[in-house]
Order: sequence, then structure tokens, then C-alpha cells
Amino acid sequence: MTQLVIARRAAWWKAWLGRAPQPVLTLRPGGILLEGTDVIPWGDLDAVGEFATEYGRGLGLRLRDPLTWYADHHGPWHAVYSVVAIGRNPAQLADLFGVRDPDQVVPGEPDARVAWARRKTGGWDLTIPDREIAGDVRGAVAAIEEYRRRYA
Repeated sequence: MTQLVIARRAAWWKAWLGRAPQPVLTLRPGGILLEGTDVIPWGDLDAVGEFATEYGRGLGLRLRDPLTWYADHHGPWHAVYSVVAIGRNPAQLADLFGVRDPDQVVPGEPDARVAWARRKTGGWDLTIPDREIAGDVRGAVAAIEEYRRRYA
């Protein structure tokens, strides 16, 4: 077993057409492949675990040096959420009326952005909703830890 898909995304229309779900997280000897485009080498992964916030539940990944990793990996990802992808919509009603909660404003500076995202997600840099995980989140965490132990 050199490769294991632990999360898949299937758009309803692709499922209706009978197409296979697209891999979201694939474990490989060299690291975690995100949506077929970007790899997190085992040495760059600091921690993995479950998250539960007001926004949802799922799998969280913390990087050793997120700013360096983000500089080289931009996505686009559809099921993996990252501080890089978070931005403010310019004309939200809360902005127009000046009632946005200041804690919801995403900082512009990269260091502050990472710190803000970690506060919001419980310490994670990349998050994957539980609906994308094959099986359950605890099983996915165990599989990632096993691959990291075996191949790092």
C-alpha cells in the first residue's frame, strides 16, 4: 500500500453522470497530495487532528512554516480550505453599514492572517470538512499518522 485516498469530493452532477469522485487527500510515501495539485511533504507537516468550530467540523492540518509553503502552493483547491483563499467580499452589507464584527475581518499581512486563521480554526492552517472524508475524521487522522510514522 503506497497510496491511500482518505478524502474525496464528488459534485452532485458528476455523481449523476457516473463519474468517480475526485481525490481530495491522497497519502503517499512523499507526503499528502492535496486535490491532485500540491504536496505537503511529511517534514512540512507539524500536526494533524480534528477540528470543531462555529463553521463546521473536520480534519485540520498544521504546517511547520505555513508562509513558505503557501508561497509555493496556491491551489486552487475546492474542498481544502486555507488562509490563503480567505478574503473579504468588498460589498457585504455588514461592511456597507459598518456593523461587521472586527474579529471577522481577515488581516491583510501574511503573518497576521495565519495567526487569525489559527485562532478561528483551533490551530490549523488547512482544513477539510468532515463531509469530504472517507469514513470518519478519527480514522483519517490515524491513517495520516501511520503514513507519517512509516515514511517520514
